[in-house]
Amino acid sequence: MPLDIPAFNNAFGRARDRVRSTQPVNVPAEQEKLRALVPADASDDHRAWTDRLIARLAEPPAPPREWSELYYEADRVHAAAYPPKGNTDEKIAMLAEARRRIWEIADRASEDEADDIRAMTEDLESMERWIRDPSFPLTDTPFPASDA
Repeated sequence: MPLDIPAFNNAFGRARDRVRSTQPVNVPAEQEKLRALVPADASDDHRAWTDRLIARLAEPPAPPREWSELYYEADRVHAAAYPPKGNTDEKIAMLAEARRRIWEIADRASEDEADDIRAMTEDLESMERWIRDPSFPLTDTPFPASDA
């Protein structure tokens, strides 16, 4: 019987959540439950993959990433631009200016942080494209309530 990958992934995710929670948990017992999901005739690749995941369950999680002040500066620029205010031209200008400022900040950031900072501009650019070319007509009339 082949390995049921979706079932294993679901079980692993639940086990990982239990292990990372603040509640005490028996990690070896969690690992045994996962090993029981791997059939004896599983392929060598599946067995190696599940063995690595199961072993990793006992490893402490990596510490949370520490961001520089530049990251937080870019985050403040992003937050100030959302949602954009004003008429269509003002909204577009606001989003474009925020993206420009965030890219400037990213250019000053360390190499390992610059891409994460630049990624903050993706939703702003998407919003700008949507404002320029909405996928449905915009109106100030509210949507009808479903309970009416």
